[in-house]
Amino acid sequence: MKNLLKSILLLTVLSFAITTVKAQTGKIEFESKSHNFGANIPEKGGNITHRFIFTNTGDAPVTIQDVRASCGCTTPAWTKEPVAPGEQGFVDATYRPAGRPGSFSKNLTITNNGDPKMISLTISGVVVKAPLTVEEEFPVALEGIRLSEKAFAFSRVAISEKESNPSVIKVYNSSENPVEISFKNVPEYLKIQTVTLQPKEKGTIKAVYTSTKKSKYGTNINNIELLVNGKKLQETLTSTITLIPATVSDDKNAAKPVLNFINNNYTFSNIKQGSMVSNEYKFKNAGQADLKIIATNVVNANNENIKITYPEVTKPGDEGSIKVVLNTKKLKGQQDFNIEIITNVSVNPVSSIALRGNIIE
Repeated sequence: MKNLLKSILLLTVLSFAITTVKAQTGKIEFESKSHNFGANIPEKGGNITHRFIFTNTGDAPVTIQDVRASCGCTTPAWTKEPVAPGEQGFVDATYRPAGRPGSFSKNLTITNNGDPKMISLTISGVVVKAPLTVEEEFPVALEGIRLSEKAFAFSRVAISEKESNPSVIKVYNSSENPVEISFKNVPEYLKIQTVTLQPKEKGTIKAVYTSTKKSKYGTNINNIELLVNGKKLQETLTSTITLIPATVSDDKNAAKPVLNFINNNYTFSNIKQGSMVSNEYKFKNAGQADLKIIATNVVNANNENIKITYPEVTKPGDEGSIKVVLNTKKLKGQQDFNIEIITNVSVNPVSSIALRGNIIE
């Protein structure tokens, strides 16, 4: 009986000791686990910081061991010393809005020796995009004017009687006098109007594609001379436009041809100048309608050196070949020819084959 009482007493003491040890644990309690900076954070207004305050509501000191942010745009800082029971500590979250317009929501994960071991905090808000400076909006500085860019870039345009949507370059008169901006060497298929601007005035240069009988299928690249108050500048504007047939079918239910090249790249090496280079680029019509090759175009190169022959129509399931013959007369060094094949394939009417190599004397 005496031994039984001793055992019961020992178990009671051990139980009390274990309970006492378990109770001596730090516990972080934040006043709030989220913070919204609002919807009007200026993009260039500098970094923003919010301090999350917590209290150790446990009965043992608590230490924050690490704080990890979900993004490199957020930098945390925190109380490094142990926080005694009843005392307060902090976690700072600093967000960098520069270059990050729009809404954001970022998390910070806190690791500590209290209970619970991990805690998550959230910061959020909306960054308002800063207005661009003149230098940012018009990075191309020329004589008396600034441009947003130096190239007119069109998407693929179908040759038709209709004008295309304009391609626009923004312009700014950076001088103290009125300027008139005009253009020379404009290709027939483009229409560009003269622009007049007062000092410090912004405007636009618009180029519109207009169909002509001389329009060439495929990619057309031209350098356009730029004049300010009648004075020709050294810099030029570039126009790049890819013209496709207007007859290509867009009917989703119609049977269509499919052009699959078996080989679309040929490289030769150290061919003596004056020699002839030839290659056949084989293809297959993997579609369900006749494949029609409408035209070919050697991009930005002199076509006189290249002769191209091809079948105009290839039936579904049939194979064909495009023969390219290069006369290396007057050519020297590394040559790279990009040859466009214009077809009636609606998804991609312009395909490319390549011919490249080195010509020696």
